[in-house]
Amino acid sequence: MPDPRPIGVFDSGIGGLTVLSALVEELPGEDILYLGDTARVPYGTRSPETVLRYARRVSDHLWQRGIKALIIACNTASAHALEPLRSAGQQAGVPVFGVIEPGVEAAKAVTSNQHVGVLGTEATIRGQRYQSMLQAAGIRAQAIACPLFVALAEEGWAADPVAIDVASRYLGSLKGGPDTVILGCTHYPLLREAIAEVLPGVSLVDSAHATAKVVSTVLQEQNLENARTEGGNTHFLVTDNVERFERVGSQFLGRTPAPVELIDLDAPAGLFAEEA
Repeated sequence: MPDPRPIGVFDSGIGGLTVLSALVEELPGEDILYLGDTARVPYGTRSPETVLRYARRVSDHLWQRGIKALIIACNTASAHALEPLRSAGQQAGVPVFGVIEPGVEAAKAVTSNQHVGVLGTEATIRGQRYQSMLQAAGIRAQAIACPLFVALAEEGWAADPVAIDVASRYLGSLKGGPDTVILGCTHYPLLREAIAEVLPGVSLVDSAHATAKVVSTVLQEQNLENARTEGGNTHFLVTDNVERFERVGSQFLGRTPAPVELIDLDAPAGLFAEEA
């Protein structure tokens, strides 16, 4: 039987819209609830404990709205919250996906010199999840935190010369090293051209499309897919500043995200509440 329930997607703010775009492309018949926790953005500079606390609260809100699957469209939250949320989801048959594992698998398939660079927020790089997964596969990992990339993407300066200057400062140590680089933050695909100019010939891996394909496969395997092949609806939820979400979000989606609902988040009391 088709399952018409929506897929839940969350990010600390706007960057997860790149994952949403890939999902809509891969699963055009699915309804999606996207929650941007704009009142608490950024997650990338928070402690692991705080990221997990925020992620539980967001996930539980989406669960209360009746989602059938949950996608953590945030590299930082994937690094620090995936396992607890995945364990909770298994209790109710709700698959939970992060964006790190699909990105690593895509990089493993691309690299030929077994040397992969990872670009991410401070928290993602500190979390070591990308590095440990690559190293477990026998691949050398070279990770760099690039926090200014987020601001450049949101300011609409991805094609500005300043983006190339910043990329040159961050990425100089990667020249002549990895043949593949993972864009380990959902904002970074917007700076693909600047990164490619600094690292010519290097393959750039965006985990959004890899994640969307994994989600599609699992929904089919678990009989959770919607019968529609097109016509899915997307509803946006934010915890602060609707106007900015609409304005900046249009740079990520290519259209103004709508409809947008302003919400508050209660302490989690359902499926994703913290274990006693």
